[in-house]
Amino acid sequence: MKSFGLNVHISNTELWALMFVFIVASSMSLPIGYTTGHDSWISAVIGSIAGLCMAWVYATLCRKFPQKSVIGIAQTLLGTWMGKTIGILYTGYGFQLGAYVLRNFEDLTGAVLLPRTPSVVISLIMISIAAWAAYQGIEVICRCALILIIVVILQSVIFIALLIPDMNPGNLFPILETGWRPVFDGAVQITAFPLGESVLFVMIIPFVNCADKVKKTVLSVIGLSGAWLIASHFVNILVMGELASKQIFPSYMSAMYISVGDFFERIEPIVFTVWVFGEFMKLTVCLFAASLALAQTVGSRNYQIYVVPLGLALLELSLFLHPNQLDVIQFQLHIWPWLSVPFQLVIPLVLLLCSQIKRSTSSRL
Repeated sequence: MKSFGLNVHISNTELWALMFVFIVASSMSLPIGYTTGHDSWISAVIGSIAGLCMAWVYATLCRKFPQKSVIGIAQTLLGTWMGKTIGILYTGYGFQLGAYVLRNFEDLTGAVLLPRTPSVVISLIMISIAAWAAYQGIEVICRCALILIIVVILQSVIFIALLIPDMNPGNLFPILETGWRPVFDGAVQITAFPLGESVLFVMIIPFVNCADKVKKTVLSVIGLSGAWLIASHFVNILVMGELASKQIFPSYMSAMYISVGDFFERIEPIVFTVWVFGEFMKLTVCLFAASLALAQTVGSRNYQIYVVPLGLALLELSLFLHPNQLDVIQFQLHIWPWLSVPFQLVIPLVLLLCSQIKRSTSSRL
């Protein structure tokens, strides 16, 4: 038990805070779900409902097998070798997701703050801090999230309040001008990115000290995160209208509209700072989950020995993933959601069905 840190426990409150920060961290770095322009809020609603359904699957699975990660569950239900195969797959998923998180951080930081700084320097600083936090363990990561969630919520509330004078309800119309298909395309993006990415927490849920409340915790945080994404889409559309779908960083651009009198304006650096901390938390979770999955797959007694090697490999991958920022965005919005389906839905659903079949067979015998 000690080999995978299961002697360490976190509360449901800490899990809730960590999941919330993890989900909302990327909402400013990509134009997620804006395929339909002023109808993107409908995509956000549909995507949030679908995200809740996906979360119900893996939350139910974790509730049935307390103190077991998805790898341990797979080994119990499908055998050792199949469990190790799934372990390798989730190691790769967490690793690649972390690479894209780091690349998003590189691109946005280089675009708005440090345009002359080499990308490798920006990435090296971030991955070093994330690796340190991941090495310290899940308790330290959760304490960081508890502090950061207060900042995120305060910033969001103030951000929306200050933008009220710039909102135009007419920007929401006409509704469904381009039909349902673009709406569902946007919903798929929101479901997979960022709501579905919370499936990585199947590696972290076993640390929770009260397994009976895990399902409620997971569903409530996914629901509130979905509401947060819907509100974010509403605000960006009300402020910018059709321009919101043409921006690379829509939420950051909305912040540039804030102006109170002649003395309180240009507060987007504050928004950017909060986003940086959010990306740090998301990258840390990805690195921690990938290291833990690799340790459990190979039967290692200590996940920490994999943190630094995986962190360096993740840094290398982020630098050479795509030739430019636009290519990254196109991949993450149109290809990444479909590549994520096996990890976010298929594998958890198959394991849940296998557990039900096994339970039914045992009861008959």
